[in-house]
Amino acid sequence: MYDFSLALALYNLLPVAVTGLALWWLTGYVRDRDDTQLAMARLGAVLVFAAGVVKASWKLLVVTLGMDIPWLAAALFPLLGPGFALLAVALWSTVRPPLRHPWRLALGGLALVAVVAVARVELLGVARGWFLPLLTLASLGKLALSALLLTAALRLRRWGVGLLLAADLAVVLILPSLAITDPKPVSLHWTEQSLTLFGAACFALGVRGLWRATRRATIRARQARLRQRARH
Repeated sequence: MYDFSLALALYNLLPVAVTGLALWWLTGYVRDRDDTQLAMARLGAVLVFAAGVVKASWKLLVVTLGMDIPWLAAALFPLLGPGFALLAVALWSTVRPPLRHPWRLALGGLALVAVVAVARVELLGVARGWFLPLLTLASLGKLALSALLLTAALRLRRWGVGLLLAADLAVVLILPSLAITDPKPVSLHWTEQSLTLFGAACFALGVRGLWRATRRATIRARQARLRQRARH
């Protein structure tokens, strides 16, 4: 019924695990920079990780038990879209001038996307009309997240970290075209998962490098302030 094997379903677990690690480091980075945005960042991280777990679980159930649970198959972008949107808003308020009402902005944007998705399904009668708005939201949210992290790395002159985050950004731009391809041959499934794993690894290492660089910079700034106070 589906063109993927047990090997491919198990392979899909790798980017999920790597992404989970990246999200752990990302929430740590947000906490150290501005803990007022931590709740939003954590909620976004949970949604993104849950999206990967749900999709991987669906594939495993299909190939091992022959169970095709429709809501599991369809849950990826309804979770990814809000998750990346929340992470992007939280990170913006962390590395840029803080937004006045980040929760209102995030929830308002999600509500607007939900209205568009419902209108496409109920009013226009578009089959799976919810998919494109949520795919767009997930892509733009991840794009904004990667761009913000890349900018932060370049400001610190962490060129290696910037290269990793730029590679992840390139993967973000490529994946949407693969996601909407239908039908997908087996080779395209493997290509998509390999790109996802590569992007997740670059993202994880980039976030970890940025977090460590930021912590070192913070420690040096604190030490400099202490030395100045000691002189006075």
